[in-house]
Formats: sequence, C-alpha cells, structure tokens
Amino acid sequence: MFKHIMLNGEDRLLFVGEIDLKPAAKFTRNGNSYVLNGVTRRHAGKYVCRIETSPPTELEHTLDVQYPASVRRESEKVQRVVQGSSVTLECMADGNPTAAISWSRQQGHLPSGTQSEEGLSITLENVDRHVEGTYICTASNGIGDPSSASMTVEVEYPPEVITEQAILHTGEGDEAKLMCIVHGRPTPAVSWSRNGDPLMTDNHIIEHDSLHRHTLTISKVKEEDFGDYTCTAENARGQKANTLRLTGLPKTPKMTSSPAGGEKTSYTLTWETESYTPIAQYRLQYRKFKPNVTTQAPGQWIDRLYSPKTSENNFTGPIHHMTHPIEMLEPATDYEATVAVENKFGWSGTSEVFQFYTRKEDPTTTTTTTTTTTTLAPEPENIAPVVEEVAIGQSASGCGTATLSMALLTLALGAFLS
Repeated sequence: MFKHIMLNGEDRLLFVGEIDLKPAAKFTRNGNSYVLNGVTRRHAGKYVCRIETSPPTELEHTLDVQYPASVRRESEKVQRVVQGSSVTLECMADGNPTAAISWSRQQGHLPSGTQSEEGLSITLENVDRHVEGTYICTASNGIGDPSSASMTVEVEYPPEVITEQAILHTGEGDEAKLMCIVHGRPTPAVSWSRNGDPLMTDNHIIEHDSLHRHTLTISKVKEEDFGDYTCTAENARGQKANTLRLTGLPKTPKMTSSPAGGEKTSYTLTWETESYTPIAQYRLQYRKFKPNVTTQAPGQWIDRLYSPKTSENNFTGPIHHMTHPIEMLEPATDYEATVAVENKFGWSGTSEVFQFYTRKEDPTTTTTTTTTTTTLAPEPENIAPVVEEVAIGQSASGCGTATLSMALLTLALGAFLS
C-alpha cells in the first residue's frame, strides 16, 4: 500500500498493489517508485509504503514543499485616528520557509527615523499630521518575489496656519499677494478679514485656494488697502488664525559698510533699505563702543535727523543705497551705530547695532641731538701769573683794569675747580 499522511493528520490511501485509488492525485507508479507531478503545498506531509507482512513493514518519506511568502493585513485599510492617540498596524504572513515581515513608509522614513522595522505589527504613539501616509508591510522568505500589503493612516487634527511672509512691503499701484498655508483634517474652511472686519472680495481683491495654499491677490494697491489681514481656518477639531501685514513702510535698514574705517577722524556709514516711495529722512545714532560694559558704562548716543541726498531718491526699484559721513571721531577708536529711515507712511524699524572703528594715527619719528661741551682746566702753575697780572693791572690802570682782571680771575678759578 502507498498512502499520504497529510499535515492535518488525515490519511489518504493512494495505491493498493497496482490499483490507483486516486487517479486525480497526479501520482503515477513506476515499479517500486511513485512520481508526483505538479507539486503544490497541499502535497506536503508523510508518504508511507507498507507491506502487509507479519509484522507489517513500512518505509516513510517526508515531503517538504517550499513556496513563496504571502502577506495579508489584519488592520483596516484606512486607519483614522485623532491627534495625540496611538494606532497599531498589523499583518500576517504565510510561506515556507517562515517569512519575515518588515515595515516601511511610502513617503520616506518611518516616524522613528529608520528606513524599516521588522515585526508582525508597528505601533505609532502620540500621532500628529507628520505620521500620516501609507505604511507597507512586506513578507519575504527567499522563495520567489516578496509579498506586500498597505494601510493608510489619516490623523484628524485642528487647523495649522503658516505664513511665509508676515510683513509684505509694497507701494501704491503695485500688485500684492498675501498667502497662508493651511493644514488640517477634516479640511478646514478658510476666511479672510482686514483690521478685524470680514473681507469682501471683488475685482480689486481676489481670493484663490489650492490644496493647502490660500492666496489673497490685491491688484493696484491703494493706501486704504494697507493694514493687517487675518487668515482664519476652522474645522471640527478647532480653529486657528494668523495675521499678515500689508504696509508701505520702509524695511528695516541693513548695514553694508566694512567695520574697518579708512580714516582717522571720520567714517562713512553705508546701508540699504527697501521702500516703494522716496525716503523723507533718516535717523542716525552713534557712540563710542565700550567692549567691557560691566566696568565701563557706554557713552551717550549722538542722535541726529538728516535729509537724504537727492541722488539717493532717484531709484528705479524699491532698494535704496544710502551713505552718511560721520566726522570729528577719534583715531583708533571703536564705535557703534544704528539707523532708521522714514517715508510718507512712517518710520522703519531700527537697524541692528553696527560696530566699526577708525584708523590709527600715523607713526612719527623724533630726533634728539645732544651737544656736549668740554672745558679743559688750566695747569695750576698758570694761575699765579694771572693773579700777579691782576695785581699789577689794578695799580697801573685803576678801576676798569681791576674789573677786567677780576673777571679773568673768576674764569680761571671756575675752570680750575671744574
């Protein structure tokens, strides 16, 4: 007899002697051998050849059928969860040899930061919109091609409103585009207001919405269009707003000069600003810079208002390049300065504090000439004749001769003593 003991323990008799009991079982007998064609996984198990002797004799064969991995998801195809909660995705795999399951994300890395993880399931905790996407479980055992199943995670969360440019500088007659980027699930409804009042759109102000970008286009800006525009988004999970400012004010100036001054007692400060109307005046502040403010109090600001040069308002675009020479500075000294500009709509913000220094004094060379005079004293023996001459002179010539002789004596004695 030849029989099949299946993996579930059921016996199936295939041959008794020459008789084929299961003609459809794809088995053929060739002498003492049995040939199975078109093997499938259901053919796995034990095969027994049995001779009915006393006692019976049996020969057992085991057939292990290998087949590619297959995988199926145990979780719903679309998982909808609320922000802050957790969700577990699970798959089951079949295959011989046993298949390994790995997880990946169609949009890139997993929330953990890894490219893939292994296991029957993956748990996402404290979810937010950044974990949304399609998650793929893949089963592979080295036989044939891997098998995959996918699940999508959607997170419900309150609106998030982002503005790429919080302050938009423009001029009268120009076109202005105010944009806010909105995320939220369910998809939020978006509305606009100006200075707190609902905004009515018309041919002058047009609203355009795409997937996440919401744009307000103002054609030929007028002075009354300047103000604060608020983009408000609302869904079942909450509400969020963000404000953009449309203004004709100049931008905060940015210093462009080098900190190293080329002059000893002056320095030329340069900066640029953006204004769609002429600059009416600017405010310059400067003072000596004290590196160690804990021991030396900073000096008082020198604060002045100036009108710009006519050439600095001859501009073809919104960028103004401006300069100002600061005079009566001290050589080799550190200073700091700020600047702000004003146009017809008002003042800009004050620039960041800019530090600069003046050039040192040129080195000078002083030459000192020392003259040494040496007086040689006369020999002692020459003194007596001089004294004698004085005495004789005094008796012969009177007072005038005596005065001359006394002068000569004083000079001789001084030379001798020296």
